[in-house]
Amino acid sequence: MAWDTGSKLNRLFRRSRWQLTGWYTGVMAVVLAISALGMYEAIAHAHRVAADRELKSVAEAVHDNLEKSLTAKGQIESGSPELLPSLCLTGDPCLAPFEHSQNHSHPGDLYSGNYYIRVLSTDGTLVAIAGDYPQGLSSPDVSSSWQSLRDGSGHSYRQIILPLYALDDQQLVGRVVVGRSMKDFAAYLDTVRWNMALGLPLALALIAAAGWWLAGVALEPVQMSYRNIQQFTADAAHELRTPLAAVQATTESVIRLPDISDAEARDTLQVIARQNHRLVSLVSDLLLLSRLDIQTSTPGLACCLQDILSDIDEEMAALFMAKGIGLVLDQPATPPLVVIGHAEQLYRLVLNVVSNALQHTPANGKVTIRLKAVDKHALITVEDTGVGIHPDDQARIFDRFYRIEKDRSRQSGGAGLGLSIALAIAQTHGGSIYVKSAVSKGSTFTIKLPLVALVR
Repeated sequence: MAWDTGSKLNRLFRRSRWQLTGWYTGVMAVVLAISALGMYEAIAHAHRVAADRELKSVAEAVHDNLEKSLTAKGQIESGSPELLPSLCLTGDPCLAPFEHSQNHSHPGDLYSGNYYIRVLSTDGTLVAIAGDYPQGLSSPDVSSSWQSLRDGSGHSYRQIILPLYALDDQQLVGRVVVGRSMKDFAAYLDTVRWNMALGLPLALALIAAAGWWLAGVALEPVQMSYRNIQQFTADAAHELRTPLAAVQATTESVIRLPDISDAEARDTLQVIARQNHRLVSLVSDLLLLSRLDIQTSTPGLACCLQDILSDIDEEMAALFMAKGIGLVLDQPATPPLVVIGHAEQLYRLVLNVVSNALQHTPANGKVTIRLKAVDKHALITVEDTGVGIHPDDQARIFDRFYRIEKDRSRQSGGAGLGLSIALAIAQTHGGSIYVKSAVSKGSTFTIKLPLVALVR
């Protein structure tokens, strides 16, 4: 049955872990896809702007050179041999149609960027050409300065149209069309798309792995809390069942008797009263732990630790004397060490630790309670010469229902909640509690509480 419950719990958390991983990966996939799309558009826009800026710069240089070479009749007389080495007028023989001049091929040649130039008259007639004009490209629309076109093969081109004016009377004499192939731009964007297409699955795989790990980290405290609740419920049920079973067995045995004497009735009632007292104590401890866990306590008052320890010394003296154990209280008379809290809870805190020392200290032993102030904190140490605590048990002695010697603790009436309550009270008051112990040499519990006032 326990295995079945554990198996169901593991399946539940494993399914939750997969769901958290799926949601995390899905959300990150959407975020990455949007980010990649935005990055791609930003890169494409930046390159388009850079290409248009370069194209405009080249077109303006060609335009200025052509305007200087215009005759009075608006005809092109000659071009600059440095800027337009391969400009070929319509009707004139060219070295090679639409090719670069071999005499002017140098790194600064504007044709190295796949540019082409077309000079048109006012009526759209081709006047001069230069560069490699693509086949199948539609005629330019002179009504728009910037144009994006495609040739017969589907390759994209970008061109700009600038008007040509006569230098003397500023009359429109023609237009110059400067364009370039966007093949390198398209190839670059293809590379970007491929990198994103290959990088996105890899990134999602890493995100899924990280999401699986993060889901495990996030669910670990939940799983631990769930198991602690299960363990706490099982332990509480076990502790409650023991006195209830004792009461039931006692009453049933009495009911079966045909008659019962006064002495037997008195013994039966004593057993029932003892078990009832155990139940009341256990329920009270559970309610106290529940209130401390919720931490909805009212604001505390100033409490003098010397007074609390003196009360505990007076109350426990008879018990220690009966077991033959010495009890020593070492605390300063002045100044009074004051903390803000609830006196009854602070009393219960120290009392539980002292009671624990009493239970685990043999006869002729000694328990010493010390109080001192260190760095605005009050340190209460309870040192005993008892059996000590094994290192493996020291990390668990503050767990609820945990008992080192279960049979002995049950006989003494303990349910394993004393130190748990002490820890909860200390934490509620902003303090802490820890233990140092050696087997067969005794234990020292140290309670650390913040001081509100150190009166001198």
